[in-house]
Amino acid sequence: MRDELQKTLETFHTRLTSLSNIMDKAEHELFPGSDDMGPLLTARMAEDMLPFTHQIVFCCNQPNQFIAWMKDEDVLGADPDPSGFDFPQLKSHISETLAKLDEAKTCLNPENLDRDKLIKLPPNNGLTLSGPAYVNDWLMPNFYFHYVTAYNILRSRGLEIGKANYMAHLIHLVRPLDI
Repeated sequence: MRDELQKTLETFHTRLTSLSNIMDKAEHELFPGSDDMGPLLTARMAEDMLPFTHQIVFCCNQPNQFIAWMKDEDVLGADPDPSGFDFPQLKSHISETLAKLDEAKTCLNPENLDRDKLIKLPPNNGLTLSGPAYVNDWLMPNFYFHYVTAYNILRSRGLEIGKANYMAHLIHLVRPLDI
C-alpha cells in the first residue's frame, strides 16, 4: 500500500506542477502587462459547464480531499468557493495544494488506503467505494476531467500549449534513441 500511496501523491503533484507551469505561460502570453483576466476566469468549454475558476479549484479539490480522507479529517464545507477567485489566487491555490502534497509524503499512513470511502451525492444519495476504488475510480477521473477542461479552456483562448505541456512530467525521460 505504501507504493500506491506514494504513486497517488506523486501523480497529483507532477500534474499540478504541469498545470502551474501552464498557468504561468497563460499569464505571460495571454495577458502580458494586463491585470484584466476576467474573460478567462469566466470562460467555459460549453454553456452548461462550470467556468475556468471552478476547473482549477476542483482540480485541486481532489488531492486535498484525498489528503483529508487519509488523515481522517472532515472535508464537508472545506472546499473553497471558486467564484471569487482571481488569477493570482488560483495560482496560489495550486501552490498551496502542492505544499500539502509535499507535507503528506511523510505523514500519511498507507494502511488508511484499506478503508472504504462513503461519497455523499446530492440531494440525498451516496456510494461506498473501497480505498483503491475511491482513488482510481473517483478522485483520479475527477482530477483529470478538471485538469483537461482547464487546459482546453486555455487552448480555446489562444494559449499555444500542446501535449508536451500537458505531459511535462515525462520530459525528463525523453532521450535520443540509438537506432
